[in-house]
Amino acid sequence: MTFLSPLLIWGTLLGAIPIIIHLLNRRRFRRVEWAPMKYLKLTIQRNRRRIQLEELLLLLLRIAVPVLLFFFLSRPVLNPTGMENWIGRGGRSSEIVLVDDSLSMGYASGEGTAFQKALQVATALLGSTPAQDRCTLATTSAPTAPVVHDVEAGRREDLAAAVAGLVPSATHAAWPSVLAGVDDVLKSCTYPTRRLTILTDLRRSGWDAAVGEIAERWGEDGVVVRVVDVGSAETANVALQALVPLERTILAGAPSAWEAVIRNDSPRALVGAKAVLRVDDKPSEITLPEIAPGETVRTPLSVAFPGAGPHEFSLQLPDDELPADGRRWAAVPVKDSLLIRLVDGEPSTEPFGSEVDYLAAPLSIGVGSAEAWRIEVVPDQDFLSPRLETPDVLVLANVAAPTPEQADRIRKLVREGMGLMIFAGARVDLGLYNDLFHRPGDRLLPYPFKATSDQAFRGLFIEPARPSPLEKLLELKASAFERVPVRWITTVEETAAAPVEGAEPKDADGKDEARVLARWNDPDRSAAVAERVVGEGRVQLWTTTADRAGNDWPVEPSFVLAIREAVKGAARATPTSNTVAAGDPIRRVVRSSHEVTNARLAPHEGAEPVSLSAVPIPEGPADDRGPSVRIDVPDTRRAGVYRLSWEEGPLGAREDVFAADPDPRESLLERIEADELKTLMRPLNVEVAARGDAESFAATGREIWRDLASALLVLLVAEAALAAWVGRSR
Repeated sequence: MTFLSPLLIWGTLLGAIPIIIHLLNRRRFRRVEWAPMKYLKLTIQRNRRRIQLEELLLLLLRIAVPVLLFFFLSRPVLNPTGMENWIGRGGRSSEIVLVDDSLSMGYASGEGTAFQKALQVATALLGSTPAQDRCTLATTSAPTAPVVHDVEAGRREDLAAAVAGLVPSATHAAWPSVLAGVDDVLKSCTYPTRRLTILTDLRRSGWDAAVGEIAERWGEDGVVVRVVDVGSAETANVALQALVPLERTILAGAPSAWEAVIRNDSPRALVGAKAVLRVDDKPSEITLPEIAPGETVRTPLSVAFPGAGPHEFSLQLPDDELPADGRRWAAVPVKDSLLIRLVDGEPSTEPFGSEVDYLAAPLSIGVGSAEAWRIEVVPDQDFLSPRLETPDVLVLANVAAPTPEQADRIRKLVREGMGLMIFAGARVDLGLYNDLFHRPGDRLLPYPFKATSDQAFRGLFIEPARPSPLEKLLELKASAFERVPVRWITTVEETAAAPVEGAEPKDADGKDEARVLARWNDPDRSAAVAERVVGEGRVQLWTTTADRAGNDWPVEPSFVLAIREAVKGAARATPTSNTVAAGDPIRRVVRSSHEVTNARLAPHEGAEPVSLSAVPIPEGPADDRGPSVRIDVPDTRRAGVYRLSWEEGPLGAREDVFAADPDPRESLLERIEADELKTLMRPLNVEVAARGDAESFAATGREIWRDLASALLVLLVAEAALAAWVGRSR
């Protein structure tokens, strides 16, 4: 038995008052013997036992009345069991229930998913909270936005409906940030006594030592934290970890190469399994390779998109214990063509006499459709005019001396994603190129030019670097390159420059981001093709001419493959920003001089469209792209496709496609032990309990105040009647 108003139980001590009065009254009288008394003794002895019994009953009734009164006021509950024992004792409190709705909670064992078990426990906890307390229900995917916040526990139906309305998400539970969000909720609770109950599957992923800082503060503030383990000890799972594009640019009608990364964490081999590939919701079946237990494989995919514009595709593995991490999506803004602008530094009217003729020929073959690559040849005077469309690849072939203004414009476009290919030649001012494109802290050239060399030799070889724009050339025989006559090259300084304040950062290995893709077969093994990553763009430096003035490679079949692969590797990349992890923000920036109206979101799985706001973005002083607005998707916690549409003045309806993928960290199902969790949360004393049977979490207690009220009324009537009987004249 427990009490909903436990402080009032102390009032039962008032039951001692009748006893005290009786004892005091006994001391008030003095026994005096007088003569007639002896004649009454015989009568008194006959009635003594009956009178003592009546007085004892009256005393007991008078003791029982105040005891029962305060027992009634303390609102006792009979037979509380299970999780109800966790409800607070004494005074009013704020009860916070945090439900882990991360992706791993969808793992199914024999009793259902961990998320379903968590809902059962949450319902029992909130249903057995004392009515005068306040309840808060939150989830790990949105800890700062509780489902219900600080409501009276007596609103049982509303709390039960809130729990029933919870759905699992595809997000990752990073517990330091989750608990930091819950901390803000705790501070806004009504009562200073705060109890937090966390319902989770205790997967190790997401727990780290950073939770200790919050736990220490909670310990100082007296917050009571309890963890209920609703997870399964099993960890068998097959997960689709990623869909990776293998090509920099994806064009309409051209098959694009992708890679599916699949990890088998189950004890059984995956043999003969079928996966479903959907392109714009058109399914096709593919056979997966055999995957041994504990193995990760990379499965090649070929995906063709029928036209330009926003598209999406997905790959779905066969269902297993955790089906939510077996499907991923990719949202792809597909272009109809690439614009390749060839800047001719040495034009000629003779066939194949111009500097760029041997480039234009192989690039005009097309990819997937006749107009996939658009070739544009321009002179070197005004190749960046605002009247011209911004190219996807800009090729400077033996261009003598770009102006500083052109260099600044090229630098800006490359950082935004444009590809740049530079072919050396006799007209190139090497010193000027170094000054313009290899300034300390602002380098475009992979390496600075050093000198020219007209020493004749034969051949070149491809560096075995992967990934590389030229890696397909490694499939050719070495003899295809050994016979190439070379008459003129420029050499570069490959020695890494000394660190300069404000210089661009190094890569993860601490090396310069420039690398050599191919080398000449001269005595010094000089660089033939080098590459540098600059912002979102790629810069390639070819240290010889693009025509036959410096070498005879342009007439070799391998040159066609080399140029085409190099252009594909340098071209402006197809954006991957439309594919995010579940829970991450989705924002579409619309740059238009027209009014943007009627923005709507069509969520996945046929949900009802939602109206969104188009918020103007203030123009910055350096922003030359015109007025713009942003459209934000408010909730991306569920995996799938999100379609945005809007009206753009006379341009009519527009659309874009986004995708939210499951967080791959949630596929790591290793569990964290209770002792380790307690160690992470020190000095806070955290209680960890297993869920147990469902019945043990039911609110089985029953308030008996109505029964006590009836009994108290009966006692009062009985006491009055017995007092009248005992006090009658004898």
